[in-house]
Amino acid sequence: MLIEHSSPQLMAINFETPFQQVLQQQRPLLRSFNKEKKWQLWLSDRPMLKRSWVNTAGLDKEKVVHLANLNNENLVSTIEKALQSKTCSYVVACVNDLNEQDKLRLQQAVLTSNTCLFLVHDEQNQQAIQYH
Repeated sequence: MLIEHSSPQLMAINFETPFQQVLQQQRPLLRSFNKEKKWQLWLSDRPMLKRSWVNTAGLDKEKVVHLANLNNENLVSTIEKALQSKTCSYVVACVNDLNEQDKLRLQQAVLTSNTCLFLVHDEQNQQAIQYH
């Protein structure tokens, strides 16, 4: 994480990846899932999660699984299967483009799974996070 100071009242924070932003912003929530005996699944199209970030966030590194190099087509199916399996406390997935059919599939899977899903966008200068 890079912190730039422009004035004493203003601080800009730049994250290396959207996953680092999720770890920083959702640390208390993610740490609360450590008590569960379930996986903490992170999915992306490229490596985005560093072990040092997981340690700093206080997550149980033995429960955190990061699957990288998934293409967007496989990503939606992987998310859906992970939610349906009910073996994850939460799923964080970096997905840039979802069509309406994929959104509906994921909404249905979330409703039946009792699992938290974080969808993170990784586009240039645009890091919006959606929570479901």
